[in-house]
Amino acid sequence: MNMRNFLSVLILAWIGTVCTQVAANGPPHSTASGFFSQTGINSLDEQFAGPNMILKQTSEGSVFGTLSGSYEDALRVVIHPNGKFNVKFTIVCECTVDGKQGYLYLVATDKGQMVSDTQAVFSGRAVITGGTGELSGLRGVLQIEGIVDLTTGLSEYDYVGWVN
Repeated sequence: MNMRNFLSVLILAWIGTVCTQVAANGPPHSTASGFFSQTGINSLDEQFAGPNMILKQTSEGSVFGTLSGSYEDALRVVIHPNGKFNVKFTIVCECTVDGKQGYLYLVATDKGQMVSDTQAVFSGRAVITGGTGELSGLRGVLQIEGIVDLTTGLSEYDYVGWVN
């Protein structure tokens, strides 16, 4: 092996070691779990696009567990004729996390289906995209799974994931 090849291998090994140390020393992840519970619908708009029903809803509720506090959400639900649906929504939570307070901003998507005349189930993912106050810089990913009471339009869903 000539000197040039030896130096190239040495430099690549050093870069690999530095990158591994940086990744290992990154911010620690904390597990997160709990549930969201909608308590009221603030607005609801129904539209049709061909055979699909589109609901735009804003609501409020409480969150419990690792994230705790009150929240408001804004949903866009597309319900297909076969009873399956897709949802995109945002959540603004006035939360406490590990004793720190502020606002958290989440973006979520889920898919679900009607399971009876009075109930639907869904699952998806919520991503913490930012925060304010003591929660500034907080990030995380939460898996969500829950039910919708079709008689009231309100949902409850569990979350589990990580925050850092």
